[in-house]
Amino acid sequence: MMTQISVSETSRNLSHWINRASYGREIVVITSRGRAKAVMMGVDTFEDLIGLGDYAERDRMPLEQLREEFRQALIEAGYRTREDISHLVHEVKAEIAAEQK
Repeated sequence: MMTQISVSETSRNLSHWINRASYGREIVVITSRGRAKAVMMGVDTFEDLIGLGDYAERDRMPLEQLREEFRQALIEAGYRTREDISHLVHEVKAEIAAEQK
């Protein structure tokens, strides 16, 4: 459900609208002079909107497994030695610097 309210209504009854957004899972569009200016929504709705809930619920990979998979990916890409990896890092830094100019 979506409701439009004015800035003045928002300021008069802020806790009411926060509760409706949070507990009622209502999206509140705040207007000024008839034009939408901001949106108020509960945290659950926001997390659903950006997919944060899915991300937070994923199983985390153990650090050692992450390191091993990253190492394996580097080897498969042709970066087998520390020197190869160091050269890669320098190339990436140069590309980033060039893009920032």
